[in-house]
Amino acid sequence: MQNMLQELGKTSIKVSDISSQYWCEKQMELRYRFGEKITKEIKKGKAIHEALEDEVNVPVMLEPRNYSDFMYKSLYTSWLSLSSLMEKKRGREIQIYGSINGYKLVGRIDQLQMEDGKVVLLDDKTTANPKKPSDSQLNSNRVQLMVYRKMLDDICSGSYAESNFVMSYGIDRLVMSNEFLMQLRAIGVPEELHSFSAMTDAFFLKYRSIGSLSNTVKIRYIDQSTRDEIDTYRFEYSDEAAQEIITHILKYWNKERAANPVPESEKWKCNRCAFFGNECKVWWPQKTVL
Repeated sequence: MQNMLQELGKTSIKVSDISSQYWCEKQMELRYRFGEKITKEIKKGKAIHEALEDEVNVPVMLEPRNYSDFMYKSLYTSWLSLSSLMEKKRGREIQIYGSINGYKLVGRIDQLQMEDGKVVLLDDKTTANPKKPSDSQLNSNRVQLMVYRKMLDDICSGSYAESNFVMSYGIDRLVMSNEFLMQLRAIGVPEELHSFSAMTDAFFLKYRSIGSLSNTVKIRYIDQSTRDEIDTYRFEYSDEAAQEIITHILKYWNKERAANPVPESEKWKCNRCAFFGNECKVWWPQKTVL
């Protein structure tokens, strides 16, 4: 029998999917069944993330020609961001990989920063509403950071290493295009890093070299219109909390249960959902007022 990952035509679970499961699991599933509906708010949020990245990272002028090129660029740019963390005390848009119960797990960390000699994980959330986030928003975002922090711990401790990554993604079989290799030479990427094995080793070695991880994780909310910070929230990571999250979400991916819609007490979320009244009518037509 297929698991939900296979049924939805996916090969890995995104950390953002896990966060969405805690917002509305049914909405997350519908995105894969019917496609993402891009809103103005999503576009504004992406622009703010790009602006924040430009403050820290030097743009990398690489144009991938195929999947292999794309994977290499992801590793290389994240390696540069981790180098920025060690040199400038801050690195942004860092790719991270992991595994839970045989499922590939992938995500992109907004920011790692050095505070009091430890690495602190920070995630940026943009909102069109300048008010402080609801408890539901905070919980969903907290879940995302808890999973990222668990993945960081797995890589830094060596629990998830080069060998796991190479086997999961077939790295030893990927071949970069000649055009992409020429681009690497043109921007001055050291010749010794022009292979997947070398870049993979450098990527994981850099992760394991970032130092001690703080148990404090942060969520920063940013106003989409003014780009001002609304507030920053702090949470404490624990292995127990991370395992509780993993146990809950795996029941869905293992098809032990169907996707959960929001409970009646949170049906106000439906007014923000593009599927409400169309693909999803769990709480239709009891439309609520925000």
